[in-house]
Amino acid sequence: MRGRLEEVQRTIVVRRRRRAVAGAAATVAVLAAVGASTVALSGKPAQFAPGSATPPAGELTVSPPAGEPTVSASATAKPVAGRKIGPFAEYSGGYRVVAVGSAPVSAKRVQLTWTVNSTDVRFFSYCPGLASKHVSLDAEIAINGEPAATSMNCLSEVNQGPTGSESSLGVSAGDTVTVTYTVTGAQDMKGAGRRLPTIPAQGTVHFAVAEKVPFTQYPLPTRPAELEPPKPDGMASEPGTRVVRSDRADPDKPVSVTMPWHRGYDFTVVPQTPGIYGVSVNGVTVLTGEVYDYAGNGPNASCQVERNDQAVCVPELESVRDGDEVTITVTAQHATGPWLAELRSQWQG
Repeated sequence: MRGRLEEVQRTIVVRRRRRAVAGAAATVAVLAAVGASTVALSGKPAQFAPGSATPPAGELTVSPPAGEPTVSASATAKPVAGRKIGPFAEYSGGYRVVAVGSAPVSAKRVQLTWTVNSTDVRFFSYCPGLASKHVSLDAEIAINGEPAATSMNCLSEVNQGPTGSESSLGVSAGDTVTVTYTVTGAQDMKGAGRRLPTIPAQGTVHFAVAEKVPFTQYPLPTRPAELEPPKPDGMASEPGTRVVRSDRADPDKPVSVTMPWHRGYDFTVVPQTPGIYGVSVNGVTVLTGEVYDYAGNGPNASCQVERNDQAVCVPELESVRDGDEVTITVTAQHATGPWLAELRSQWQG
């Protein structure tokens, strides 16, 4: 128990509630192409702080297999909602696909080299043509020859959801990076699941590398003709929960409430429009998330520890004592419609 709480002290646990965003499965992959074509959206490297990005713009370059002539075609890469790069949506969840590649599963090893514009990176995968829809591929990933913490499970359906905790690439903006993807095994996920004795020879592996782009440069979908008011979920009826709503005249106006502190917390934001939403306790940010659609799914965070234990989720709040009144503030940027937040400070045990 102590070890678990010490880990909680270092991280904010993201709680997947009933309203969790669809498609947020932790299917991860890396991107490459050897013996197959590679498409990369390339541009000049930019210098910026970690976590921000300048999306590549300029030429669309197509690199054929080694030994064949290189073909370069001029194409303007403007933000367009719904556009695809290979089988992947160019823009997904705040990220932009900057390189895609494919190779036969039988090759087992593929590589991709691209110039880093943002160190905040996600990897997407798609493996059609496997022996069964229940078959998945296991893979190991290396960055510039060094094993990465990110692993992969490639399925026969496109997945562009969050890839879990993105591994540290150990690179900087402007670096040219080679990612190696190596198939290490296969599993039959039907029923109890079992590891296959051999890796299937049929099928194709598609990979995509995507970099974070600033919210203001992300192409948003068409706004619905009417927006339904945001509605609380089941958390609102739980004891101790406060529901706060955005200012009617200005959804970007911060809204604050005071509540008694009980060590842990459970916060959920329910937006109706895209925007950047956050929650802070006594000025310390404990939750922030970007929303890119009108589905009503927003960020949430949960921290629950034993009341009499010394562990805390956010070290900056360690001085706050059990029972103290704290100020909880919900913020929004670029919101164009109403939102609500469900706030609760609590403990377990």
